[in-house]
Amino acid sequence: MTPIDKLFTSMPKLPSVPTVVQALIVSLGDEDADIGSMVARIKQDQSLCARVLRLANSSYYGARHKVGAIDDAVTLIGLNALRTLVIASGVTGAFTKVEGINLKSFWRHSMFTATLARDLGKMVGINGEFAYTAGLMHRIGQLLIDMAYPSVARDIAYDNHGISVAELSATERRLLEFDHSEASAELALRWNFPAVIRNALRWYITPLVDDACPYAGTVHLASQITLGIETNMDEDLIVRGIDNQLTAKLVLDDLDWIDVISMAKEMLQGEVVFD
Repeated sequence: MTPIDKLFTSMPKLPSVPTVVQALIVSLGDEDADIGSMVARIKQDQSLCARVLRLANSSYYGARHKVGAIDDAVTLIGLNALRTLVIASGVTGAFTKVEGINLKSFWRHSMFTATLARDLGKMVGINGEFAYTAGLMHRIGQLLIDMAYPSVARDIAYDNHGISVAELSATERRLLEFDHSEASAELALRWNFPAVIRNALRWYITPLVDDACPYAGTVHLASQITLGIETNMDEDLIVRGIDNQLTAKLVLDDLDWIDVISMAKEMLQGEVVFD
């Protein structure tokens, strides 16, 4: 049994998402999928609807008009964006309580990273909704580790923002023989997410490796900027920490990162929309 297999067999209960969310996840890999036919099923789940609408109206997603109902969401943000929000609601709802993890802080970082990843993804020329989903899930492996190995998770200290993701990964590997990026990618595989999203989750820590797709680099940058803002790092320091090789790979060499960070700071003032 591999260390990753052992992780999933060690959890008291494997996180799951509602059936309609499962169907929407599968539809991500199907360009001909009839998303509209799933809207009626979404409406039947009042709890899911409420979560979707809270997210649609948050600064983290950026809808420009008040979204009052699922039909409004279809009109204002489109079916593909609605699908992303339903999936995001299902993913976050799969983790109601994780000992040792402040879920409000966790999802705040994840949703902010997701929003930045979506915007950067559009600049790179990749699917912004896929980038958003990858950004939302990029640290989900940490939740799995905490659920399966709470004592090890305490040693890893996931609330320590003073270390880089590379250092965090090294600690995880030393203690567990895998890191949270591998755990995230494996969960995405078990939940039937498309290969590009699984790739982003697996390689966001090391986006310059040959196997990494542009989604991995986009999530890496979004997470790095988010962490810098959350720790009150000076904007110039955040910019200096951005890898020029990565921006060249993503063809973002000419982007004004100070402007990106300034706009991101305004967005970070929003409230977390999930309990």
